[in-house]
Amino acid sequence: MKLGQMDLNLLVVLDALLRERNVTRAAERLHMSQPAISTALARLRKTLDDPLLVRNGRYLQLSPRAETLVDPVRDIIARIEQTIMRPTGFDPAADTRAFSVISSDYVGVVLLRPLLGAIGDLAPRLRLDLTPVAEDFRTALRRDEIDLAVLPDPLLDEETRAICSAMPVISDRFVGAVWSGHPAAEAGALTAEVFSSSPYLLYLANGNRGVWEDELDDQRIVRNVEATASTFTTMPFMLAGTRLVTVLPERLARRVAGAADIAVLEPAVDLPPLRQSAVWHSRRDDDPGHRWLRDQLADVAAALRTTPA
Repeated sequence: MKLGQMDLNLLVVLDALLRERNVTRAAERLHMSQPAISTALARLRKTLDDPLLVRNGRYLQLSPRAETLVDPVRDIIARIEQTIMRPTGFDPAADTRAFSVISSDYVGVVLLRPLLGAIGDLAPRLRLDLTPVAEDFRTALRRDEIDLAVLPDPLLDEETRAICSAMPVISDRFVGAVWSGHPAAEAGALTAEVFSSSPYLLYLANGNRGVWEDELDDQRIVRNVEATASTFTTMPFMLAGTRLVTVLPERLARRVAGAADIAVLEPAVDLPPLRQSAVWHSRRDDDPGHRWLRDQLADVAAALRTTPA
């Protein structure tokens, strides 16, 4: 294969196909028609002398060679985006740009909502595309597939930290929560006895428990799991009229206490603090638009830290 046979547009399509493993979703990602992607796939197969995507039952899977191309192609595209194609400046009042952000719903309520309020007038044409934290978030960060992630610090492994930059944004603590008519509501304390005598609402997202659960295990705190929830914002609204007890970030719990008809319980057991950081691939450090967004996020985070929960 001669290098001249592989133009940049084909490389962009190849990247989308390797990531999506589906012609329709690749077309949606690139805002192209499905026939155009199919035509590009045919050219790629001829140029690379490889099927790239092969059918396995109802689905397509990557060929062995395509599997080896996923990270190198993503790296090439990301480097082009962050060097050759990156604008030299950023005017928030005029520039149009969409930033992809992944976070929990809790972060969306306590941090990203005030961020949207702060930048709405400053950058009227800027867009934030918010998505939940998926199982493969570390891979997406390492491949530079997302602009920004806001994550609990324990979720970042050493491999991700080695190629990403991070900025602390949230420091919160965990509290107990029960329905206002729960027997423990009047005492207002989250004790080992409250845990053991009440059915427990467990936070369980993508098969992972909350970061505080290991600490409760270490203290041999008995929990009788009766229900699970995968989002923080639904949890307080599941408590009314039940004997359920749960653990929530304090800022969220106090913000929705009235609407959810819950009582916030002061922990009488040790719960680890909740610390979250904004994380991005280090290639984006000098991106002027990305740097502007990080500055706005830092300002909102600073204001949040000085505001009582």
